[in-house]
Amino acid sequence: MTLKRFYTILSAMILLNLLYGPLVRATDSGLACPDWPLCHGKFVPEFTFQIFMEVGHRYYSGILGILVGIGFIWILKNPETRKSLGVPASLSLLFLISQVILGGLTVTKLLHPTTVNLHLLNAVLLLSACVTIRLQLSETSSQTEFLWNQDGKYYFLIVLLAVLYQLFLGGKVSSHYAGLACPDFPTCHGEWFPSMVGTIRFHMEHRLFGYLVTLLVLSLSAYAILTLKNQKVKQYLKIAGYLVSFQIFLGAMNVLYHLPKLVTGLHTLNGVLVFLFCYMAAFYHFRSDKKGVR
Repeated sequence: MTLKRFYTILSAMILLNLLYGPLVRATDSGLACPDWPLCHGKFVPEFTFQIFMEVGHRYYSGILGILVGIGFIWILKNPETRKSLGVPASLSLLFLISQVILGGLTVTKLLHPTTVNLHLLNAVLLLSACVTIRLQLSETSSQTEFLWNQDGKYYFLIVLLAVLYQLFLGGKVSSHYAGLACPDFPTCHGEWFPSMVGTIRFHMEHRLFGYLVTLLVLSLSAYAILTLKNQKVKQYLKIAGYLVSFQIFLGAMNVLYHLPKLVTGLHTLNGVLVFLFCYMAAFYHFRSDKKGVR
C-alpha cells in the first residue's frame, strides 16, 4: 500500500468516526460505561445496545489511533517525506494524544459540555491534519508550495473560522440538550427573535449564526466561480455551497421531527463536510507552483 492510499483510507475512517461519535451522543450512550478506559471494569463488558455503541466507538477510535501512529512513523522513517510532511504528521500525533485525553475526560467529567465540545473540534483538527498530508502527497510531483499572498486570503480564513465556530455552537446545543429548546422552525415558539434565555440562547445562537455561515460559504463560492482560475477551488466550493444548503434542511428536520438519531448524526457529519470542502478549497487556493503559475 502506498502512503497516499493509506492516508486516503485513514481520512475516510476518521470522517466515519465523526458520524459514529454523534450517534453515541444521540442514543444517550455516552455514559453507558461510567469508567475509562475500561467499561464496568472490563475490556469486553456484557453488551447492551448503549454499551455496544460506547465501547464500539472506543474500539474504533483505538484502531484509528494505531493507524495515525503508523502513519507518523512511516513519514518520519523516510527523509523525503519527513521534510515535506513532518509538520502535519506531528500535528496529527498531537491531536491524537489530545483526543485520547479529551475522550477520557468526556467520561470522567460526566459529559461536561466544554469537554464534549472540545472533543468534537479536536477530532475535526485531527481529520484536517490527515487530509493535509493526503493533499500534499498529491501535490508533490507538481512542485507546489504554499503562498499566503493570494487574492481573497482573508475571505477564505474568515469562512474557515466561521464554519469551525458553527461546529462549536452545534456542540454546545448538543451538550446542553438544547436541540428542542425551539420546537418549531424557522421561528422559535412562534417568534423570530425570542428571549435569549436558558437553552433557547444556545439553540438560537447556533441557528442564527448558521444563516450567516450559509451566506459566507455561498458568497465565497460565487466569488471563486467569478474571479478565480483554479478549477479545484471552484469545484470544492461549489460542493461546500450545496452541503451548507443541505445543512439547513437537516437542521429543520432535526427540530420538526424531534431529533431523529440518524438525522442528528448526519447533521454533525454534514457540518464537518462543509468545513472539509472549504478547507480543501483553501489548500489549493494557497498552493502555487514554483514558477508562480496557479
